[in-house]
Amino acid sequence: MSVIKIELSDWLKNAGIIGLVNILESSSELKNKVNRRNNFIEFDSSELDNFHQLYFEYLINKYKAFISIEKIISKEEWIKDLLDKGINEKGLDSLNIYIKYLKERLKSASYKSAYEILSDSNYNLLDKSALLKELKLKKKQNISDINSDFKAQCNFILEIIEYLNKPQVRKIIAAKNVIYDVIQGFWSDVSFLNKNNSKLNMYECYKNDFVGPVKNYIEADFKKAKNTCFTCDNKIQKLSKPFAFDITWITKMGVDGSRKSSHFWNYYSDANICPICNLIYSCIPAAFSVINGKGLFINNNQSISNIISANAHVLNGNKTLDELEEETYFNIVDSMEQKSVEEAKSEVENIQVVKFDKNNASRPYTFNVLSKDKLLIIKNNKKILQQLLNKKVKLAKDYYLNIYSAVVDRIYNGKNLFDLLDTLTRLRISGEYKNSYVIYLLIKLNDDCIGMRGGSRVYQKNIDKFKDYGINLKKKYEKEGGNKIPGILYRLQNALKVKDVSRFMDTLINAYTSKKQPIPVDFVQALQDIDKFQTIGYAFLIGLQGMEVPRHNEENNINKEV
Repeated sequence: MSVIKIELSDWLKNAGIIGLVNILESSSELKNKVNRRNNFIEFDSSELDNFHQLYFEYLINKYKAFISIEKIISKEEWIKDLLDKGINEKGLDSLNIYIKYLKERLKSASYKSAYEILSDSNYNLLDKSALLKELKLKKKQNISDINSDFKAQCNFILEIIEYLNKPQVRKIIAAKNVIYDVIQGFWSDVSFLNKNNSKLNMYECYKNDFVGPVKNYIEADFKKAKNTCFTCDNKIQKLSKPFAFDITWITKMGVDGSRKSSHFWNYYSDANICPICNLIYSCIPAAFSVINGKGLFINNNQSISNIISANAHVLNGNKTLDELEEETYFNIVDSMEQKSVEEAKSEVENIQVVKFDKNNASRPYTFNVLSKDKLLIIKNNKKILQQLLNKKVKLAKDYYLNIYSAVVDRIYNGKNLFDLLDTLTRLRISGEYKNSYVIYLLIKLNDDCIGMRGGSRVYQKNIDKFKDYGINLKKKYEKEGGNKIPGILYRLQNALKVKDVSRFMDTLINAYTSKKQPIPVDFVQALQDIDKFQTIGYAFLIGLQGMEVPRHNEENNINKEV
């Protein structure tokens, strides 16, 4: 057999390469058979012998917490427990929700197409689904009155689960789940996603359409080949299947040269790929991490290892896409932690953050670039960012802002955090948000961002100093006139929001003189720069609101309030 060598390229092909590596290395037998180099991989073509099985097994295992057959089967012990302990009205509601979900899934189009492949004349799941019934209490009935129906339905459900647990049944239905839940978003119209092949075994379809051509390709004679693959420059014998392929089957990629030849020079399409690249592109879904139709891929293309580590996610049913993104940045930063700052600057190139949305038909992919400077901001403030994880603030009914995501989004786009500070301090004044330590952390982070981008920074000790000025003034008012503090806070807040130095100083002067206190001269020096003005202004504001920040072990006291 031959050695297949694949080099890094653009983000799309890189995603396919990482997906290919993920699939191959998911097999314990092949774990160490892929030779990872800096910018390419090598493996023996014999490792593709069982690739069509590994392809689906990898995706099924990765999305186990999300696919419907696993959700159905996972309730087996719960159903048995209901039978043993009996049921109450709350349990009945949960059971009815499960029965409704099970019935809908068993009657769905994807399950029906799976039944066609299984061709089991001894057990018809479609017929069985018709016998599933939600249990309703009639007037004057109690739980004991429907006990026999409850037991019958539970035993019937366990019978269905037992059938779904059969290896071949589970294998086919689970494959259908990942095809429609994950794969179809990235590519369609070929192999098992061609409508004419919906009743064929997807494992065999994939083997014949993607793996088979590679096997034939590596054994072919290219002495007379005149054409090349436009992504890797491999020789191509003929510009037709199974020797060459287009990429129109990949969502929103490529042009059909046979139908729209006017897109090409002299009406001749040169956008043909070899069977190896065709196989690689089919693996794109195995590189993205997808939750509810939205996915993420980090093209950290400094090396194969960097891309793999940046996309090393473990999915579970409780994880959100925001949390995946959070993990991603820390994965990248962790790899930087092993290098000096200078090494990180020289080795980390601009990194593409590719987001996928299955439901956006016109623009499924969007891109951000996480530059070296932005990564260094994250690296320098890793401890602060970790303390912001899972911190949310309620902005409206049923709407919560994820503070970490909001911060990273601003770092992405080179923006400061003053608008976020304005929102949180305003909510703090009104009593709708209480975690003032988070605001303090944002002031520190924002000041560091300003400094790293070449702006005027205040530095930590001065942030604390102005915060302490606010705390000390609050103490003076608490002795007499504490009811005036909210009004002062709102006036200072409004001045900060519109960057009105004069109004801020007028309010500050009135606040100090009414208590016969001297105004710290540091204010005059800091107000000469607008960024410094806002930084010290918010630091003073959180002090006047009434907060003590612990000098030591801050990471362990994030929720401490005074």
